[in-house]
Amino acid sequence: MSDTSTFLTWVRSSNKVRFLLPAVVYRPEGGGSPEKPPATYKGYLAFLHEQAGHHANWRDEKPTTVGGRAATLLTGTTNEPMDGSLGCPTAEADPDKDCFGLQPDYEFRVVVIDAPGRPLVAWTLMDLTQVQDASAAVTRFEGMLRTVRFR
Repeated sequence: MSDTSTFLTWVRSSNKVRFLLPAVVYRPEGGGSPEKPPATYKGYLAFLHEQAGHHANWRDEKPTTVGGRAATLLTGTTNEPMDGSLGCPTAEADPDKDCFGLQPDYEFRVVVIDAPGRPLVAWTLMDLTQVQDASAAVTRFEGMLRTVRFR
């Protein structure tokens, strides 16, 4: 997926971070219909927490700040594909190809940021099928977040 005004991928060596201002989200319980994402930071966090009843496993949650704005870090895994459960960059996006959500075999380190106007979500992935130091990936992600500035 190419970068747009609502989606950005930041890559530095082996570290990839994605930033998304969700235009729509898909609830993991199915139904297949896109919905407007929660309009507030706290509402979006509640939306993620609700996913725990539908295969999402959230842990390591902690409050922080990103660019001087309130934010929450959390780690998510799942045993079922949850396409679109983090969101989609456009309302017309195909949830199977152009949207983002927790996936089996991956651990997502996610941050939800109280960005101007609506919540901003960013994440990095750790492939659970590969031998890697997940703590190093988390440290790199959280270090990169300290460099984010809002204009």
